[in-house]
Amino acid sequence: MSRGAGTPSTNVRKVFDLTTPGAAVAVAWASDGSAIAAASDYGGVLTVWDSNGHRIQQITVTGGGPALGGSIAFVAGSSQLVFPPPDAVPNSAAFSVWDVASGAIVRTVSGPQPNDDYPLNRALHFMTSPDQAFLAAATFGNRGSGNLERNVIVYDTRSWRVVQTMKVLPGVGSLCVFGGGRLIGLGTIAGGRISVRDLVSGIPVKEIQAYEESPYGDLELRTVAGSPAGDLVMTGVGLVFLKGTRKEYEAWAASIESARVFRIQDGARIASFSGARTPVRQAKWDPKGRYVAFVDSGDGLFLWEPSIGSVKKVHVPGASLSLDIAPDGDRIAVTTNKGVSVYSVN
Repeated sequence: MSRGAGTPSTNVRKVFDLTTPGAAVAVAWASDGSAIAAASDYGGVLTVWDSNGHRIQQITVTGGGPALGGSIAFVAGSSQLVFPPPDAVPNSAAFSVWDVASGAIVRTVSGPQPNDDYPLNRALHFMTSPDQAFLAAATFGNRGSGNLERNVIVYDTRSWRVVQTMKVLPGVGSLCVFGGGRLIGLGTIAGGRISVRDLVSGIPVKEIQAYEESPYGDLELRTVAGSPAGDLVMTGVGLVFLKGTRKEYEAWAASIESARVFRIQDGARIASFSGARTPVRQAKWDPKGRYVAFVDSGDGLFLWEPSIGSVKKVHVPGASLSLDIAPDGDRIAVTTNKGVSVYSVN
């Protein structure tokens, strides 16, 4: 089992920094690599740049609150942005779609239970397939939500027709679309489990117990990332601190691996890494399959090559919050409390 002892085969170099109004909390590349978008100022501002860092558009979002990690995505090439809706939308709303050129909302899409309260509809995490044909979203709904029938939904992005809905208990803390758009990975908000399912049919493929229960609270998986081949899945520790002292929790967190990789076929753990702070915030697998990148709760960007057991840590200029990888795998955008930093990888 690898623990980061190998020699990294990747080289990382900063290309440029992008300034945002307030801390940048979520970031996405367009499917053709032509544009980058970030949410900042507690989700109150959306900024779009071209691949050279020149600003294309800046959109002010009225209300909506903070949105971390997987809560921004391009659709229709680089011409539209998906993001949680602004204030004063119906409880049925899952997210809104903004036109990048005009900055106007072109559509607000309903969630999986449009006749119920907003936690059962509002998208907490979402991600498109590599070809942008599908967008999968997970809502705030969990075991404690009354009348929960489905909390994961898959849309056809051309018509926003609902393709599939799923009910995943006790609730979803992270989501990824992987395996060339064939699979969806769902990390639970408690219990430390990963559910891997067919994206379109919703048929379960594998349930993986990624982490054991903690004596200090419900173990939430705040990040999940699947390999482009669809054979591996990575996750990291996130914990809702409920009981015990902070010192006891920190000692426990230091005693386990902050990130793990599993083989989907049999659920076996094939690699572990303990050198990151918890919680691990967001992860994304390189489209070429060379590495999985993730950010922790400090100032770290990690490029992990589980097959050879190597990890490269890059210190980013501030508290690392989220990331995304360009479609060619050769650039990574990382958001921090200071803005967005873009790195080249080769």
